[in-house]
Amino acid sequence: MKLIPILLMVALISGCAGLAQKGALNNAYSNYEDGDYEDVIQLTSQAENFQEPTHEMKAEIIYLRALALEKMGRTDEATGLFNYLSQEFKDTQYGYMAIEKLN
Repeated sequence: MKLIPILLMVALISGCAGLAQKGALNNAYSNYEDGDYEDVIQLTSQAENFQEPTHEMKAEIIYLRALALEKMGRTDEATGLFNYLSQEFKDTQYGYMAIEKLN
């Protein structure tokens, strides 16, 4: 009987981590719109670390981070991330957009 509450707690914690991850990503987009690029870097790192993101979400996080780096004038780092996306995430919309940015 003690197993059921433990399993319920694990499920609840997992769900909260997913919400926190999406919240951090949403806040990162909001900060990008406001021009707070340093905060975007921090929030994308948080989103990546709450729990292992899906393949698509990982690509989205990296793409947003690359855009922020580009706006900050850190073009070498941004280009490195766009290259990484174009190779490792070419099956996602973010990989495709990264390829477009590189061309």
